[in-house]
Amino acid sequence: MTRLFLFLVSMILLTGCVQKSILDDIQMVTIIGYDLPDADGEMGQIKGIAVSPQYEADGRIENNVFVQTAELSKEIRSQYNSESPKPFVSGKLEVALFSQDIAETEGIIELVDTLQRDPSIGSRVFLGISSSDMETLLKTNYGNVDTGTFIHDTLSHNSRHGMLPETNLHDFLYNFYSEGNDPFLPLVALDEDKVKIMGIALFKGDKMVSSIDAKDLFTFKVLHQKFSSNDSFTVSLNDEEHAAIYNIASKRDLNLKMIGSNKIVLHGKVLGVIKEYSGEKLTPAKLKEIEMTMEKEIEKKGSEMIEEFQSLNIDPLSLGNNVRSVTRGDFNKEDWNKRYPDMDITFKMDVTITESGVIE
Repeated sequence: MTRLFLFLVSMILLTGCVQKSILDDIQMVTIIGYDLPDADGEMGQIKGIAVSPQYEADGRIENNVFVQTAELSKEIRSQYNSESPKPFVSGKLEVALFSQDIAETEGIIELVDTLQRDPSIGSRVFLGISSSDMETLLKTNYGNVDTGTFIHDTLSHNSRHGMLPETNLHDFLYNFYSEGNDPFLPLVALDEDKVKIMGIALFKGDKMVSSIDAKDLFTFKVLHQKFSSNDSFTVSLNDEEHAAIYNIASKRDLNLKMIGSNKIVLHGKVLGVIKEYSGEKLTPAKLKEIEMTMEKEIEKKGSEMIEEFQSLNIDPLSLGNNVRSVTRGDFNKEDWNKRYPDMDITFKMDVTITESGVIE
């Protein structure tokens, strides 16, 4: 009984020591964007745009936007506080965006490193690249909603149910620092009153060097990872015959048995259901034709992607990391970087489709 009493007293005392943050007394930042400054006289500096939602008593949400320029991102936070009657808190940060300009010219690792060093920021914060003007994108009114939550939900939905590979703070840092990987991030743009996913930005080190269009994300995801999706893939046999493939499940297999001869075979397997078909009758022969057409289309686009990755000497598919895992202590990063651009990498597809649920 005495122990229980002492435990309860201790808990009460410790609770009193915890710092409390009341929503009305803080600026809770949910999204932050980084861009190059507008003025030529501010060369070498960073422009930071932070959005803090204000929840009104009548249910309205006011998104307060703060814009500051400084040489270091931590200085920007101090400047935010200088223009606000409330302290800034980053514990609810959901998204960090970087402009395409800053990603291509300056690199983003110093900014990302600042985020990961902040103990109040979680490792699952979404990161992304914006091809639109950052200040305009974050000042746009997307309805009665917190801007950070709106953009977070857009990225989360397309990662979980669409063709966008998930990339957060933890994923980016892992791919950046580990041997045999190169990072990639979602590429977004302002499209009137919404944020549209344009594709993914490809990185060499911490600089953006290329991108993949949104229409090719399905192929990239087949190359990159195992996944299932409620999104669709359209196969066109000719100008009049089209089939929509739904309930897609995909996985990839890597054959590294011939790595000693500089050869890798990447095998993608896709299972799907035809729910719409514009032709007259879906016969077994027509079903086979749809499968083969889909296989050839994905193989062609996937092989083109791999060739581009090799020409840029980037490895967003983590092939080097997989080689490292099977060669154990024999993996040498410099040797891999020399071999990779000229490596014989073959991509093969296997598509299996059922005709269940067809609407002719």
